[in-house]
Amino acid sequence: MTARTSPRARSRRTFRAVLALIPALALGAFAGCQIGVGDQACTEQSIVNDKDDACPYGPPGGPKVRETGCPELTILDPSACTTAPTWAEVYSILTGPSAGCTIGGCHGAAPGARGIFLSADSSDAFYDELKGYSGAQGYPYINEEDPSRSWILCNLQGTPGGGAPMPPPSGLSDADYALIEQWALCGLRRTGGGGDAGP
Repeated sequence: MTARTSPRARSRRTFRAVLALIPALALGAFAGCQIGVGDQACTEQSIVNDKDDACPYGPPGGPKVRETGCPELTILDPSACTTAPTWAEVYSILTGPSAGCTIGGCHGAAPGARGIFLSADSSDAFYDELKGYSGAQGYPYINEEDPSRSWILCNLQGTPGGGAPMPPPSGLSDADYALIEQWALCGLRRTGGGGDAGP
C-alpha cells in the first residue's frame, strides 16, 4: 500500500520548485549581455548613495553612484593624428563579437536594452545616438563641440563616475581599447582620416 501525499505537502513541493527556478530565470534574462552585477560593478572608489532605476549600464535598481567626475580628455594636436584610427574601425569593434554593444540584452533592439539603442545597421545612427546621449556626467558620450568633455573612455574603462567597464563584465581587450582611445584623443571624428579638421 502506498502512502498518499497530502495536498499541503504537494503545495510545499511545488512552491520550493518554483523558488529554485527564480535564480535561473533571472540569470537567463541577462545572459545575452553577460550582465550579472551591472551598476554594482562600479569600482571600489565609487560611493553608493541611492538606487538608480534608469541606470544605462546595468539592470534597473542597481546602486546609484555619487558623481566623482570623469577626467577631461587631452585632445592631441592634429599633427599627431595623421594616422589616427577611423570611426569605421571603432564602429567595427563596438558592434563586433568582442564588444557586442548591439546585441539584444545590451543596447540592441530587443526589450531590455538599457539607456540607449545602438544600431548594428548604421554607423551614422550609432554615432548620433552616442553623440546625443548625456548621462550622469552632464555631457555627451561623444561630444563633437568639446571632445575633451566626452565620457566614452571613462565608461569603457570603468573609471569612477563612468559606470561599470563596457562591455560587461570586464571591458574591451587592451588592443581594442587602445585603438578607441587613440581615436578619441584625436577628436572623435566621424568622417575622414587622421588630421581631418572636422568631426
